Amino acid sequence: MPGRLMAGVVDSGTGLAHRWLRQRGLFAELRALEGSERALERSREAGEDTGDSTGDDVGKVGRGEVLSIRLSRVQAVLLAEAVACSRYRSRSAYLRAVATGRDRRGPILAKAGVLFLWARTHFGEPIRLEEQEELGRLGQFLFGTEDVGEMLALIRRHLRAARLAASGRLGGAESLPPAPERVQQRVGSGLSTEVSTRVCRERKRLIRENAAYSAYSGMSGFVRHVALGWDRNGEILARCAAIAEWMEGCLKGCREKSPKGPQGTQGGSRGQVGLKGQVGLEGHVGSEDWERLDGETHRRFGVYLSGPRASGRADVEGALRRGARHLLGAAPETFSSRVPAEL
Repeated sequence: MPGRLMAGVVDSGTGLAHRWLRQRGLFAELRALEGSERALERSREAGEDTGDSTGDDVGKVGRGEVLSIRLSRVQAVLLAEAVACSRYRSRSAYLRAVATGRDRRGPILAKAGVLFLWARTHFGEPIRLEEQEELGRLGQFLFGTEDVGEMLALIRRHLRAARLAASGRLGGAESLPPAPERVQQRVGSGLSTEVSTRVCRERKRLIRENAAYSAYSGMSGFVRHVALGWDRNGEILARCAAIAEWMEGCLKGCREKSPKGPQGTQGGSRGQVGLKGQVGLEGHVGSEDWERLDGETHRRFGVYLSGPRASGRADVEGALRRGARHLLGAAPETFSSRVPAEL
């Protein structure tokens, strides 16, 4: 069915389904901007001709139409976390950007693509303090936290929510791992389960068209899933969960291998204290750890990440690059070019 194809229900390993929607979104954004500029220009010309411009046309362009979506309580919390970890100041601004496909990197699950990117960049290498700090800076840029443990906890929470939602078993927030305390503080309390935002007529038409071309039952369901990142490919999300679990295992190993002295300082050269006093990955991710990730990836997905094996197939580029591209909504090189140079 065309709708299911556009929604990415079929294998989206090539990224084509999502690229089509992004291209449609891009052209619709351009049409919306052009339409707004024409309306503004007409308003200015009318004011110049009559000497009595009220600015009503400008107001109509700015106000647009109302887009309302309903959320369950847990969906409202997850959406608030996505907004709190974004550059947007409100849920309305966030929804306007992600609902049209203009910002594919907004959801927490989209930003989780950084795990694929980092693993692909450093696959097979021992992790030094430099690589650990790099991951922390990326976490600060994307999630607002330099603590790798907090970043992984947030990603695991949203990955589990997506998995439960796909199976129809997403209940309350108690069914999910807790959100990091600092994220909870940014989110606050008393969240509304109904969100209304104003969008221009052209953008609302685009959202309605995208919903019609998708496998979702209506526009509200479409916007909910896109805003939460639940439109991503299930297998790629499962692979992301495997990488997150592996990284958490490495962090746990760091803590276990790093005895502290009587004053709370590290007793040896390994297990250096990382960012903000947290025990980091430095010195504890070696060849045996990467082999463990490789073996787990093959066990769960039938794909080796490195080197030819007697059975299976090696696909480090396909498994990691494709995952990063799919979740981040851009080629790894394109995403890297958008990261501030100081990082």
